Amino acid sequence: MPKPLLSARYRVVVRDPKGHIKYIEEAPSKSFILNFLYVLWLTFNLNSTDTVSVVNPDGQETTQALGQAVAWGTWLNYQAEVYGGIQVGSGTSSPSASSPYLESLILSGSSSGRLVYGSDSVTSPSLSSNPATIKITKSFINNSETTVTVSEIGFAPLLYGANTTIYGACLFIHDVLSSPISVHFEDAITVTYTLQVNT
Repeated sequence: MPKPLLSARYRVVVRDPKGHIKYIEEAPSKSFILNFLYVLWLTFNLNSTDTVSVVNPDGQETTQALGQAVAWGTWLNYQAEVYGGIQVGSGTSSPSASSPYLESLILSGSSSGRLVYGSDSVTSPSLSSNPATIKITKSFINNSETTVTVSEIGFAPLLYGANTTIYGACLFIHDVLSSPISVHFEDAITVTYTLQVNT
């Protein structure tokens, strides 16, 4: 059976405050969602009425009006937009291709039920091998003094209308983990997505 031309894998690692590994899960990603195709379509068919579903900097679900011009935001340069890049949530329903959000996004912060979102780390595309790959990694720390359950993850590049100052995280991939993970106080959970292209 031929390998898929475009695919993704995820790796989730939980460490205690001393850095000792408590849990690892690695598996193929199964759920590129409609947003991925929709944004590609917008690059060919952009007009002032086009919108796409995003999570805004406050962690709220909304739509982004793209206007006459569109640009990808480099989330490494916009770290205030914590939801751009990798996201985590507590939902357990099977991902739907038509759903543009995690079922229950875990917000960033130190309050009960939240995780502190770190910065995304992104590797340069590897062009010297087949498959070609790129890796995106983000760590989340539990500073809430309560246990936080992570059961879903996603990859959401930052998108913005070039003629506006509005940014939003546009979910491309959504995966439910094999079982919910309990992230205890001061534990860190690190999620890595590896995207690859076979030729």
